[in-house]
Amino acid sequence: MVALETQQAMRAVQGLPFCYLCGNEFVAAGARNRDHVPPSSIFAIPDRNFPLVLPTHTACNGGWSAGDEAIAQLVGLLHGKPLPIPARLEFASGLFDDGTQGVAVRGLDLRAVIRRCVRGFHAALYREPLASTMAFATCPPMPEVRVEDAGAQYVEPPEMCERFVEELQRNRASRTVDRIVCRNGKCRYECVWSLAEDGRWLCIYGLDLYGWRELGDPDHFEPRSCVGAYRLPDARIPDAAGRATELVFSIGGGRRDPFGE
Repeated sequence: MVALETQQAMRAVQGLPFCYLCGNEFVAAGARNRDHVPPSSIFAIPDRNFPLVLPTHTACNGGWSAGDEAIAQLVGLLHGKPLPIPARLEFASGLFDDGTQGVAVRGLDLRAVIRRCVRGFHAALYREPLASTMAFATCPPMPEVRVEDAGAQYVEPPEMCERFVEELQRNRASRTVDRIVCRNGKCRYECVWSLAEDGRWLCIYGLDLYGWRELGDPDHFEPRSCVGAYRLPDARIPDAAGRATELVFSIGGGRRDPFGE
């Protein structure tokens, strides 16, 4: 199992020889940049130490500024940061069936932001890049709606999301998860490698930023955190990775929150 939970551990991965975004090694002087994972702008000033900083190519890191601003504004709502005018976030509003008003964020590819972070976490934990060709599933931490002619329709989260939560909770209890904790504890990432039904290894992960499940609407939807899974193209498991426990026991906590106590 691997854990990065100290400033010393974070410094040790700053010199990785490859770009965590594209996976290619650095070959030219001046082609290297640094990226904070997740972006520093997400965090309140008292929570900005200590960060996870990884090397990237300047070109690879250059196209993410708009997404970084949007996710920073969204998560900033949880620690009291006011929205700037004009805001990068876009909102839409409507009425629920019970007549109450709902507000939704639109135009933000939250899955892309999450997967970018997961690439960084994988690189830091296992000292190897995460290939862009792997299978990847992501369950965002907020309810989703699909806009149709008849209006906005709630999208039920896949059943696999609850199975991911259960697997993470089991392995948290048995201390068999790999983990990263940084930014004054406001960023928590945990993952475990589990054998899927087809006999191939699957990395199941959970990510929490400031308890961002609270960004949802608890009056109409059950709060949920961010979980997902990915598989390496060759279906292998990194040498140091934490393998799922084979113990069978009951677990508590929420059905959709792997970090629930």
